[in-house]
Amino acid sequence: MHANERSADFRDGMPFLGGATWIDLLNSTLSPDGGATRLDFLAEPSAFERWLANAEIEQPRDGAVAAATVSNLRDALRPAFDRLAAGKPLSTETLGFVNAGLSEAPFVRRLTLRGEGYALEEAPIGAQSSVVATIAADFARFVTDYEAQRLKHCANPACTMVFYDRGKNNHRRWCSSAVCGNRDKVANYRARKRAQLR
Repeated sequence: MHANERSADFRDGMPFLGGATWIDLLNSTLSPDGGATRLDFLAEPSAFERWLANAEIEQPRDGAVAAATVSNLRDALRPAFDRLAAGKPLSTETLGFVNAGLSEAPFVRRLTLRGEGYALEEAPIGAQSSVVATIAADFARFVTDYEAQRLKHCANPACTMVFYDRGKNNHRRWCSSAVCGNRDKVANYRARKRAQLR
């Protein structure tokens, strides 16, 4: 895949297959070989800018400070994924971190008439919303309406990526059918061929 090519699973070579921005944030650090090497798409300023652009999040005024803060948010949300998947409540520390991020959002809420019903809208009040506030809001919206059994780790034991299965039947096994799913198909095909040769 070329560096600027976009797909459903990868954008500019970065994984965006989690099903929610906060899960994509967790996948911004990964180990493609089960732990021997580690890639961190937030570590370099240019990579952080590319990640934000591909996540469709507005660039911050101070990228270095934002990158460090977003990395801290990622570390705080990583254990939250497994707690939510297990149906356990979030820790007080995680709630505190998320609420601190939400407090950085410069917006006002208003109730509006939409069709025959009402909608709660968030309207910006002029200042730029922080990256942390944007991701914290995505997490907050997610936890108010999710199904624990749809939070999954990729079935490839060497893969570190996670995702939320939004499929109708909840049968997704791989972070990406084009990557880990294809590797599994190739491995099974080779195993069948070896068995036929015996």
